[in-house]
Amino acid sequence: MNTAHINNQLHEFKNGETILNFVKRIEGEKIIPTLCDAPNLESFGSCRVCSVEVALEKDGKTKTVASCHTPVTNGIYIYHDTEQILALRKNIIELVLTDHPLTCLTCEVNGNCELQDVAAKVGITEVRYPEGENHLNRIKDISHPYMRSELSKCINCYRCVRACDEVQGEMVLTMSGRGFDAHIVKGLNQSFMESDCVSCGACAQACPTNAISDVFQSKSVQSTKKTRTICTYCGVGCNLEVA
Repeated sequence: MNTAHINNQLHEFKNGETILNFVKRIEGEKIIPTLCDAPNLESFGSCRVCSVEVALEKDGKTKTVASCHTPVTNGIYIYHDTEQILALRKNIIELVLTDHPLTCLTCEVNGNCELQDVAAKVGITEVRYPEGENHLNRIKDISHPYMRSELSKCINCYRCVRACDEVQGEMVLTMSGRGFDAHIVKGLNQSFMESDCVSCGACAQACPTNAISDVFQSKSVQSTKKTRTICTYCGVGCNLEVA
């Protein structure tokens, strides 16, 4: 039997299960906050909001890891709510918000925004770093008849890139640059309209903020039921979830 400890409580885990999925299954979906993780995408580990501490023995030396792509091993000790971990998550979100417009009240996804939810969960009440370089002047792309992008709201989680690649197989979106200069690129550094975008909407659905959306403001709606279907716009046969 494979067993591991969550906050010193022994539980059985499944072969190949990640720490994040293990904790979610035992203690609930919202126990560990995430931004770059999504159930239909491969684990990526870019945001580090899901960080936890692990140790090989009780009260042993701990190491901080991203729970979304770290597998559970037999006998390991996992701590997801230590003082150090809670402070780390809060500081990560504070740094994300230094390069994010604080216009929640007028934003399309106000009340349905993952960044907003995570910020509330980690205890953000104010922005401690209001000054410094940022990307808040990025121009909104409204060239496409269906899709919109406002990359000043992008948090570089790669979810749109991965959805375009892993889910739809279109590979229209990529990440260009490194560090502070990293940004989403459509096609060959083109607008949405000029790129090979097939209007499937997978990127908008995957985006945890309002960096990528559609003209119908569908992300402003909080659905209670979803139905899986196929887009009839062209012959590609993209999968969609219709609320």
